[in-house]
Amino acid sequence: MAITDSLGIAEARSQLGTLVARAVHGHQPTTISRSTTERAVLISEDDYKALLRARHELEVSRVSDAIAAHGRGEREMMTYDSKEAFYADLGLPVPGEHS
Repeated sequence: MAITDSLGIAEARSQLGTLVARAVHGHQPTTISRSTTERAVLISEDDYKALLRARHELEVSRVSDAIAAHGRGEREMMTYDSKEAFYADLGLPVPGEHS
């Protein structure tokens, strides 16, 4: 999935119907910029759900790998003071935070 367009928020607003149709029917994402640091990507709900599934599968895989490594004696049992520390140890972004 390659990002095909990058539009300012005003231009995106004026073309929103077309952009949504392209995202839904053509799976063509569009980057929408409010400023140089505030950007979002418009994608279809199906593509969004696929990204969430892929992230979940990655998380499950990393946790399973850590459990297996512990079972083989390659990793110590860890206790974490926070959710952020747990995710950082597994090399994963914390859900809901910028990744």
